[in-house]
Amino acid sequence: MSNNFYIAIPAYNEEKTIGPCLISIAKAVKSAFQFNLEATYICLNGCTDNTEKVVKHYIKKVPQLKINIMFSTKGMNHALNTIINSLPNNSYPIIKLDADTIVDKMSFLILLSELNKHPTLQIVGGHPIALTYKGKNPFKKLLSNVLDVRSRWPQAQIAVHDVSKFHILADIDPQSNITIDFEKRSRIYFHGRFYVMRNKNIWNVPPEQIGDDTYLTLSVYKRFGSNSIRTRYDAICYYYPTTSLYYHWKTHKRIYYDVKMTFNLPEFKEMKDFENLVKVKLNWSYIKTLPIEVIFYFICYAIIKRLEKLLFKVFPKYSERLWAYKKKIN
Repeated sequence: MSNNFYIAIPAYNEEKTIGPCLISIAKAVKSAFQFNLEATYICLNGCTDNTEKVVKHYIKKVPQLKINIMFSTKGMNHALNTIINSLPNNSYPIIKLDADTIVDKMSFLILLSELNKHPTLQIVGGHPIALTYKGKNPFKKLLSNVLDVRSRWPQAQIAVHDVSKFHILADIDPQSNITIDFEKRSRIYFHGRFYVMRNKNIWNVPPEQIGDDTYLTLSVYKRFGSNSIRTRYDAICYYYPTTSLYYHWKTHKRIYYDVKMTFNLPEFKEMKDFENLVKVKLNWSYIKTLPIEVIFYFICYAIIKRLEKLLFKVFPKYSERLWAYKKKIN
């Protein structure tokens, strides 16, 4: 694998978040000193705020990121297709990061080193954790504690079925901050907020509104086999706390339909068995070992998720508006 790499960031109305994101990226690039950043591509897709102005400010503030501004029609996949199709080198790894996240300074080094170490891997995902709510609204603080609880306790969620064949690396190269048993039972897909692809040829996601992580998970397993994706739980990116039930419902309704639509695509017709393998559940045996207030948060979370799933079925209408968010930070 080449020691050079690209960064790809789709951005839609991120004037408040992209600055802290780029500052954190600069620190992560510095820490990944064994690797060389070739360029950072930020694609503005239909922005109506001052995101472009903010990015131009950071082109001067963090020149080491070698930022290139690009433009596309609205939609994350339009932005990512615009970036990836324009990359001059076909063999360099690509780190994809959402513009409203803050990356830990060691995360780039962990992801890129993982690709170097294990040639079978085509995608290595990072682990998103919600930032602590800093406001004074007690209801919003409670909501974040409940709605973001899985991010802070990742071992509380496991696959419904046996997925150990997807996690052979857990035995070969254990991760220091999680147990081997958990990784062998963990979900088989990566999170779309933050991941690295081995090269641009991995990307084949259509520009339509469909989750890049949902589509790529199936596509990569179809092309490269069961041990081509791994999540590194120590490669952390932080996201802003979830303080809106409506935002949470909307996000998870989109994910719900995302999965259903992806499995109905003709290219994945023969992968129907994966529909069961991607299912996850709460691991109550583990949750019961946590502090009492965290157990309470998980109980509340489980109730909310059950109600949401019921609503998805009662009101099954899907709309592209599920991809549109008026407010990025609550």
